[in-house]
Amino acid sequence: MLIIEYIICFFALGALFTAIQVITKKNPVHSVFFLVCTFANTSALLLLLGVEFLAIIFWIVYVGAIAILFIFVIKLINIKLVEFLDNSTRYFPIGLIIGVALFLEISVYLTDDLSPNMHNITEFIPTNLTQILSFTNIEQLGKLLYTDLALALIIAGLILLLALIAAILLTLGHEEEIKRQDIFNQVARSSSISYTV
Repeated sequence: MLIIEYIICFFALGALFTAIQVITKKNPVHSVFFLVCTFANTSALLLLLGVEFLAIIFWIVYVGAIAILFIFVIKLINIKLVEFLDNSTRYFPIGLIIGVALFLEISVYLTDDLSPNMHNITEFIPTNLTQILSFTNIEQLGKLLYTDLALALIIAGLILLLALIAAILLTLGHEEEIKRQDIFNQVARSSSISYTV
């Protein structure tokens, strides 16, 4: 076994261990810390496998934005750990159902019984081997995304935009005691204060 295979096994076991710690820790701050460690191990694995673009994306998007956002949200909403521990077993049945459904989907995908042509992606790969080897990973990914899969990329962007708008609308409160700014009333209001010079 080469030294690179030992390093890959080390990072793979590290990612598996930290992923288990994410879902077993009772403190949400510790769970987010192990989530960052999981992303770090995964990006190291991707870097060792030669997929540099995805490794950098893992660090920038997941570790740099989402995990830090999780930490700020956890600190802002001030989760009471007693209530969190009391309600943790209530979600076990739905979690079990989702886990079984996910396992069945993965088993159907791996057996290829229902979808024999799912793995056929040869239409996206150039036929000339020298043309494949002359491009880097980022060039191949960019060529694939912005030529053959441009419509899918635009649709994914629109779905993410709609999700962002929906999240903003859901966080707006509709209670009467919340003060809001009404631009029309502010501009149309006549001032009754007289200024003397």
